[in-house]
Amino acid sequence: MKSYVYYNKKTHKIVDFFPDTFDSNLKNDIIRVWDDDISRRLLIFLSKKQETTVPEIKKKIGHSMSTLHENIKKLEKLNLITSEMKYEGKKHKVILPNVLFITKNPKQKQRFKKFFQGIWVDSKKFTKIIKFLNKHPDKFYTAEEISLKTKIPVDDVYLLLNNWDSPITKALSDFLKEAPFEKKVYYKARKK
Repeated sequence: MKSYVYYNKKTHKIVDFFPDTFDSNLKNDIIRVWDDDISRRLLIFLSKKQETTVPEIKKKIGHSMSTLHENIKKLEKLNLITSEMKYEGKKHKVILPNVLFITKNPKQKQRFKKFFQGIWVDSKKFTKIIKFLNKHPDKFYTAEEISLKTKIPVDDVYLLLNNWDSPITKALSDFLKEAPFEKKVYYKARKK
């Protein structure tokens, strides 16, 4: 099962952890490294890319190779990322995230948007989500994966896609239209 850390895009404050069974020591380690600007930017970039190399990270983040290698080792020691050697044409080191960092709105904003769900539909964000899904028609995505790829907060993704489930909240002009996506929902018992 994937692990997610949700954060506020504006303040970079950590909002939530998933699953709820996150180890408290790991939570503390994540909060500690999240306060470091380079580590935070590295974790966000890796979450968006899913797989990258150190030169790509250097190009995006812009720090020296020694600083990046130091941060990569620190994050690898905490098991937040994994690095492995790949041999495609030439040998290079690939960095992969073990924990994904995803944007999420603050609780008050979530409640406000949920209360007025379907009244103010953000058509730009919805169009962006549908374009993304149309580019990859053969694969199912979680709301978290859609959020990472479209840079839309995960709770907005849930809200926009759930507008299609309820005829009450669906805009009247779209009432008879079929949803432009297929949906699967997964459930699993929590460990106690």
